[in-house]
Amino acid sequence: MALEVRIYDNNLATPTLIHDVTDTMSDLVFSTQLNGGFKQCTFKVNMPVGEAWNWLSREGKRGYHFYRVTVHDEMILVWEGRIMNVGLEISGTQQGVSVMAMGYWSSCHDQFYAQGTNWASGSNHFMHEIVADILTESCPDINSDQSGLEDGDVDLAGIVVNGDYPQKHINAVVKTSDTTHTPWFFAIWDDRKPYLFKRNITDIDWRVWLDSFTTLRLEQSAVELRNKVTPRAGTTDGTAVVNAASQLLYPVRESKFSLPSGTPSASREDAATMFSAEQAVPRQRQGFSISGKAYRATSSDSGRLEESPKYLIRAGQSIRIQDLVPSSAPLELDDVRTFYIMETQYTANTDTIMIQPDRRRHRITSTILNNVDTTD
Repeated sequence: MALEVRIYDNNLATPTLIHDVTDTMSDLVFSTQLNGGFKQCTFKVNMPVGEAWNWLSREGKRGYHFYRVTVHDEMILVWEGRIMNVGLEISGTQQGVSVMAMGYWSSCHDQFYAQGTNWASGSNHFMHEIVADILTESCPDINSDQSGLEDGDVDLAGIVVNGDYPQKHINAVVKTSDTTHTPWFFAIWDDRKPYLFKRNITDIDWRVWLDSFTTLRLEQSAVELRNKVTPRAGTTDGTAVVNAASQLLYPVRESKFSLPSGTPSASREDAATMFSAEQAVPRQRQGFSISGKAYRATSSDSGRLEESPKYLIRAGQSIRIQDLVPSSAPLELDDVRTFYIMETQYTANTDTIMIQPDRRRHRITSTILNNVDTTD
């Protein structure tokens, strides 16, 4: 396996390498997710119990908690996060530690956000500006390079964003969408840099064939189909948005879409329109696993496909099953063969990646990576 796992101290400005555990590490599994970016990484490290003891917090010493973990393929950063759980493991002749790390999205659940700007007054308060202020004020572990925050186009003046964890506020703000009624996402990727972006399919990032799957099951579910959506800002209901095309085909199914208090009426309508478009037809819910080859276009040879390691597949990319009928499909998400990736989990032992495409098994939620509130 080409992957290298290293552990650094928690000095993010000038990190010190503590251990390169590549040769003693096993059972490596890591994942990505929207919202969030790098999600979770687990592995075991074989070592004598006396050495393993030093990894734990004991007698006033910190142990390895909050130390930085990186997974590399030579110079390519594959995963990055900080250690949250350390376990001492003794089984027969095997001794060592089990490690669970979370991506730096988890650091957005460290401190409360006390806003630097009063977004409820004035004008021209846009999504990217609110997110930037949240990160600057309350997320010291996130890179100060905010060039990856795309500009929103909806004035959110009036919105109430204050007093809770940055994760909760960012999850809520991105739901306001934009005038194109496109879903927006937030992620923290390489070098802890934040990214705010709308879903955009200009090309297919990954291509696979049916023989890449051990088994493949695609399932379109109407359980959460909704074609009449009422936006709710705090306790205030806005005007319901009706998806007439959906109602011609399916029963009228209503829903309320929760937004932050004070969200302006125009933005409430944009958000409800986006949500209605996402939920108006039966959607693919079933995840699938790829055990065979995956391909992506090269940047230097006119789109020629080349095999690439599956562990480089991330949430926020697109994937197409090339030989699944129909044989020709436009460049769009179709819930049949072309998908936007919402979540991945790579298992190194089997060289297999699980992909959750487009819409999760339940509604699109913004899962907190600290095992706390996972509701919209």
